[in-house]
Amino acid sequence: MEQIRELASQLGDAVVRHARYDAYRKSREAFQGDEQAQQLQRDYDAASELLQRKSALGQPIEPEEKRSEASLRESVIKNPILMELLRAQADFHELMTEINKSIEAKLELTAPPSATE
Repeated sequence: MEQIRELASQLGDAVVRHARYDAYRKSREAFQGDEQAQQLQRDYDAASELLQRKSALGQPIEPEEKRSEASLRESVIKNPILMELLRAQADFHELMTEINKSIEAKLELTAPPSATE
């Protein structure tokens, strides 16, 4: 078990040194240092959640609610700090997905045999 922990630690070190992690870390720091970008993200999340909740409950969505969400979405798209964070998150997530796929491929995980086999 100790050997696996050591290898996992080495993998973690390699991920931390990867350019995608560095870009993600820097974009998070920029976001955390920008109160306006944080507030815009909170506002957009709240507006989007409201529309999703109302839709899921079959409640009517007011035109002003739709306009507000669309306006906030446009503001998010125009905000370079938020867009860089979203790009960096996607790139880092892709890296982590590839790492996970590599591990799973080595494990050769398959479905358990059926009860009739």
